[in-house]
Amino acid sequence: MEKMKAAVLVAPGVIEVQEIDIPEITADEVLIKVSYTGICGSDLPRTQNENGARKYPLVIGHEFSGTVAKVGENVKNLPLNTPVCVAPLIPDPESIYTKEGLYGLSDNYNIIGTGSNGGMAEYVKVPIEHVVPIPNSLSLLDAAGVEPAAISFHALRKSNIQAGDKVAVLGCGPIGQFAVQCAKIFGASEIIAVDIFQDKLNLAKELGATSTINSKENNLIDEIMKQTGIGVDVVIETAGSVITQEQALNIARKNGSIVFVGISHQDLHLKASSVEKILRGELTVNGAWNSYTAPYPGRDWEGTLAFMDKKEIVFQPMISHHISLEELGDYLTKMHNKTIEFNKVIVDVNPE
Repeated sequence: MEKMKAAVLVAPGVIEVQEIDIPEITADEVLIKVSYTGICGSDLPRTQNENGARKYPLVIGHEFSGTVAKVGENVKNLPLNTPVCVAPLIPDPESIYTKEGLYGLSDNYNIIGTGSNGGMAEYVKVPIEHVVPIPNSLSLLDAAGVEPAAISFHALRKSNIQAGDKVAVLGCGPIGQFAVQCAKIFGASEIIAVDIFQDKLNLAKELGATSTINSKENNLIDEIMKQTGIGVDVVIETAGSVITQEQALNIARKNGSIVFVGISHQDLHLKASSVEKILRGELTVNGAWNSYTAPYPGRDWEGTLAFMDKKEIVFQPMISHHISLEELGDYLTKMHNKTIEFNKVIVDVNPE
């Protein structure tokens, strides 16, 4: 059996670079030679918390790109060395939501890199339906950003944004940075980026925000009202904080739309005035989870690839670090403990 190098999560907080078997593929699978894999914010609790992962040992990594190394006998029209990214969510075929084409809402789903081995390895096996060829103009490094970009694209589409709307993006990590770019694509006339870190706000401005607010230094609600008079039409909450989740309700104009994208994993206790704002303001509050619709992986992936192809969604300016598989364990610990500053961290597995 041929071997490959992989960064394996063997216990909470413990990543070991091991030589393991290259996966064997079935007739309907594709073997991908991994080029680049991004670290997602969800990878931090997954790798560092007690029982954070679904199983041990596990090769994490669900944001990745690569080239086709081998195909199963039932796979047609996918030549070797084709550059691809991967839609990692594998829905349960028996779930009613899967049958309705709401793949992201499937019960008992798997995600490559969370329930099965993922992209922090030289090779990974992927069902053919989840292999997404990329446009020739897109680099494999860019392609590693497609999955998180599609999440932001999906959130904007869920907001029912109209051309000319004023949009606030709360939280300017990678999902928020993609949301700023998507808001511009969807026709926002003003895009207000909000964060507590000035470097993230500066990058959001470079990526298309028309103004920024440092909510650590300013009263967010007062600043929004000063800029807009009545509030914004659309709020995209990506910070996953109970503070920003409640703020989102109070910076929206009446009849506005709020989309929760970030997860706080905490109870949200709303003030009576915030609840009244939902009622009297007739606010629409949506959740956005993943990015998958019919036909799989869906319009948000198609849209993301199309606009990345036109350079209207960019990824590389968001990358703060390139690291190796050998550095992954140390970086995950430092990122989780917030002992380093970072934006998007990319693992160069087999770089171009």
